Amino acid sequence: MHDKSFQQAIQELRSRLLDGFQDTIFHMIGYRTTVTEAASGIQDEKMRTVVTETLIVGQITVLLSMMKNMQFINDAQYNEFVDYLNHSSAYQPRRNSLSCEKDTI
Repeated sequence: MHDKSFQQAIQELRSRLLDGFQDTIFHMIGYRTTVTEAASGIQDEKMRTVVTETLIVGQITVLLSMMKNMQFINDAQYNEFVDYLNHSSAYQPRRNSLSCEKDTI
């Protein structure tokens, strides 16, 4: 058996994570699970926000893909929407104006 390179191992991990994320999104859509329900058990507010935004963007991306497959939108429209979502939803912690502490992830 030959050892995997670090790069190969990272690529396989990314692939598994993406597959798991996609499975989660399809499960949520199929079972009509809201993001609020899915994230309700996360106690840390910052983590819940990150998960919530990620799941919402994931669901919208899947729905856009379905619309593209059904030819309601074309490839160019799909790409514009997804680019916009990815750009606009990049997590940026909100700072409390009364606090001098920096928010970190």
